[in-house]
Amino acid sequence: MKENHIRMLCSVIKVDLVYETKDGMLTAFFDSVQDSPLMADVSLRETLRERLSRQAMPVLRQEEGGVFFAALHAEGGTLYMGPMCSERMRASERRQFYTRRGIEAESARHLPVFTLPEIRNMVLLVNSTLENAQLENEELLQLNRLVNAADAGADKDREQLRYLLEEEAEDDDSSYRHSYYEEKMLMQAIKDGRGEDAVRLAESMDADTGRLSRRETDHWRTLAIIGISLCTRAAIEAGVPPEAGYRMSGYYIQKCDASQDPAHLLHYRNRAIEDLATFVRDARSRTSDSGYVEQCRDYVRRHYREKIYLDDVAAALGLSPSYLSRLFHKETGKRLQDYINEERVYRAANLLMYSDYSLSEIAEYVHFPSQSYFGKVFREVRGVTPRAFREQYRAREAFRG
Repeated sequence: MKENHIRMLCSVIKVDLVYETKDGMLTAFFDSVQDSPLMADVSLRETLRERLSRQAMPVLRQEEGGVFFAALHAEGGTLYMGPMCSERMRASERRQFYTRRGIEAESARHLPVFTLPEIRNMVLLVNSTLENAQLENEELLQLNRLVNAADAGADKDREQLRYLLEEEAEDDDSSYRHSYYEEKMLMQAIKDGRGEDAVRLAESMDADTGRLSRRETDHWRTLAIIGISLCTRAAIEAGVPPEAGYRMSGYYIQKCDASQDPAHLLHYRNRAIEDLATFVRDARSRTSDSGYVEQCRDYVRRHYREKIYLDDVAAALGLSPSYLSRLFHKETGKRLQDYINEERVYRAANLLMYSDYSLSEIAEYVHFPSQSYFGKVFREVRGVTPRAFREQYRAREAFRG
């Protein structure tokens, strides 16, 4: 086996790789072996190895919580990969994950997070290093039943044809589609900041939209999410900062995801349309100098998890640092650093309310240099300590429940 190549791959892709010989000898290509599920959990390796014995291609196994492990054929044994996550784990979920593997949870590492295509590509990359073999992207996912093989090739064509024939068999009203011109009118209303017109156009298109699901609630949920997404794109094209637009659309899409009432779904869609159009109208009413300030805010929103230097922000906007500093203070009445702290506190407050992350984890996540400094700034901005803020929120939720 190409041990040097595997070791280099392990350092590049940041995923644990463990080699096991046929007689059970283990070699780890990373340092933190004490909290490695692959090293600690014999049954996990046995499960992966047993599945691998039944197929020529690598095994990609998905577990609860979006955690993936892989097993690959290697000279004289088996190479294991993982864990790889498709979504970030909460602290409580991470503790449970490590405890199930017999690992001390408190000292365990954060699990690396990737998209499914990234996980797929990393497995294929390691496999090509081991076997000098090339596999098609979807082939790996199909064999491991992570995607439906019927969604590709001739089967996909037959499925699409069946869908079209079934739709033609329905009455004319259910198969009618609103026109692309109507969608363009809706998006233009958003770009012009005309919220009432945009809502009216969206509602007039509702009756002319073909069925998007056989289930009534799912049809309206999909319709609402599509409308929010279209209007968000139009607002961004009209000058709304992408971070602000996506934050707003994300809020309303999550409201739609949690709702089972078609009336509420359309209400959230319409509220999103009105808010996005208002955002566009307000942005257009600002002066050109205020445009620089909004760009500065957008830079902070995108980089709040990093060290932000005035020189870097000014360079990104094409201004001198001194001019940007004076302009920001003139337009907002506050220093840039104060705004940066407020943005970080805003993000931290959301994590305190909706996550189980510890105070030290949240301080690190929003890029405060220490937990004590995080507490000091949070209290200056919110008037309470982070711990008290979390306790007050949970007390309110318990009372409502």
